[in-house]
Amino acid sequence: MYLYYTDITDMSKYRIGIIAKDILNKNTTGIENYTINILNEFNKSSEFQFYLYTNHEYINKYKNIKHIYIKNRKAWLHTSLAKRIIQDDIDLIFSPIPSLPIITKKKIKKVITVHDLFFKYMTKNLNSTKLFFKNAILKSDKIISVSKYTKSEILKYYKIDKNKINVIYESYDKNLYKYISKKNMSSPIKILCVGTINKRKNFTQIVKVIPVIKDVFGDIKLTIIGNKGDDYENLLRTIKDFKLEKDVIVSGYVSNDELAGEYRKSDLFLYISKEEGFGLPILEAFASGVPVVTSENSSTKEIAKNAAILVDPENLMDIADGIIEAIKRNNQLIQLGLKEIEKFSWEKTGSETLKLFRELLN
Repeated sequence: MYLYYTDITDMSKYRIGIIAKDILNKNTTGIENYTINILNEFNKSSEFQFYLYTNHEYINKYKNIKHIYIKNRKAWLHTSLAKRIIQDDIDLIFSPIPSLPIITKKKIKKVITVHDLFFKYMTKNLNSTKLFFKNAILKSDKIISVSKYTKSEILKYYKIDKNKINVIYESYDKNLYKYISKKNMSSPIKILCVGTINKRKNFTQIVKVIPVIKDVFGDIKLTIIGNKGDDYENLLRTIKDFKLEKDVIVSGYVSNDELAGEYRKSDLFLYISKEEGFGLPILEAFASGVPVVTSENSSTKEIAKNAAILVDPENLMDIADGIIEAIKRNNQLIQLGLKEIEKFSWEKTGSETLKLFRELLN
């Protein structure tokens, strides 16, 4: 149980501003899920006065969070929003992404969340984006990092005090991702991958090992769910080159409800990215009772620990061996994943985030 009131100081006089620029009007992927769930936790607390700022229309479903729609305009973050924050006498501004308005008139505490150093994975010119990212890192009073790995990456790129960064793990939707019952492997064996189809997610490498898995177990059905990215055309070409059109399904974006159903139908989940800041789908698979094969690097090893099969994402044979081992250890991995998932909850994430606000405002 996580208590929101641990200090006798009256915090209800403090005003917390939450920036949701271009977040809540999108398909719910990682950052959107984080923002929605952290808002749900804030709404359970009357400890602070919460203000949610958006640049788009949004149906406010929160009793304890006041929604303020500010019409979008050029440089919205640094003009319209910055002016409104001063007007509302905000004491602490929280951004679920590393983006902050430039405010000079009042000393306002600033907290950002860093999910990963996304610009490392982009190929186009991102000089202005990197500049705003750096500004948010340097100007914030506290940084929430979603993993120890992401914290180490922040410290590698920016010269800041390590004590400025608090590691607070994300979680998953317990109402959606549930373990129904113990299941035996289906025929054909159903394998699931989730994520934007870009080079970092490594789906093309996974496709290349499917013939090896078929030689061992017979029929395999691989489903890849995610938006098109920079590796989409290469992925389709690889599927064709390996004559796997009947074995591999490439789907676009699906809703969270549909995704939960896909997990439940699957026998194995692969998340063999070259690098991840957190790896939320690992938790979703654990909670759904699906064995996981993931990368031995970055944050995925940190999140999965010993509950998944860890492989080298650059080594095709290691990937193949890991998949074969996971299929053979199906029931054991299901139980390990269900045990590991108990360590994560949005209640804990919310409690630790509010504690951070409390400490800054004291």
